[in-house]
Amino acid sequence: MTESVPSPSSILVDVELPDPEPLAPGLTEMLSSLRVVLLGWYAVPEQTSPEQARDQFGDEARAALAEIAQDFEAAGAEVTPRLVFTGDKFDSLGRISREEHCDAVLVPTPMDRDHLRRVLVPLRGLHNARRIAPFVADLVQDDTTDVTLLHILEEDETEDASRADVLEPAAEMMREHGIDAGLLRLDARATDDPADTIVERSGEYDLVVLGETKPSVRSILFGSVPEQIVRQAQVPVIVVRHEDVEAEVAERAAQAD
Repeated sequence: MTESVPSPSSILVDVELPDPEPLAPGLTEMLSSLRVVLLGWYAVPEQTSPEQARDQFGDEARAALAEIAQDFEAAGAEVTPRLVFTGDKFDSLGRISREEHCDAVLVPTPMDRDHLRRVLVPLRGLHNARRIAPFVADLVQDDTTDVTLLHILEEDETEDASRADVLEPAAEMMREHGIDAGLLRLDARATDDPADTIVERSGEYDLVVLGETKPSVRSILFGSVPEQIVRQAQVPVIVVRHEDVEAEVAERAAQAD
């Protein structure tokens, strides 16, 4: 019996129409190993119904979305385009991310790099790593991308304890999912301001991949540290969703701009 090939991780990439910001070629290339849910959203004025906007601007919006989808397809990505006309962007982003079972959401930052070769992965603990590890493994399939696992020491936590309890087990998860051990870097740091430290470190990388904090209610997507990173980082950030959350993934990310 032929073994079935597992589906790649999926990421939500939202595109504001009719004049979308172009994604850097290097980012399109890196995301090409994933299933890309390309959500084109067209803001509808209050006095206009979505149906009216779709009738008036549908052809233009579909053409713009198809052009971006072609860039991903040319890079080898599996693309699922979705087009919405909406007066509530956040509601649409949340609904589509749930319908498409997206593993993560991209928070883009303008950049012009042709190649992304260094990824920073801040870890709060192993509960983040269990979701992040398979996603990162799907993301960096070219065996040329360095992945740095960063853990900020908790109060009274030692560097040795951080490595033994978080970083080494997380690295083992990464290796089990196919990431070359030679591409993994482990970094434990003590700091009074975790968010500032992560933002500062992110400047040395091409991309940041972090996890949602575990939500207590449906609308809580980020804790203060992840939200600050999303808001201040000068490189694209990918937020890997918590497996138990039914939530508007992109809402707080977009609000952080």
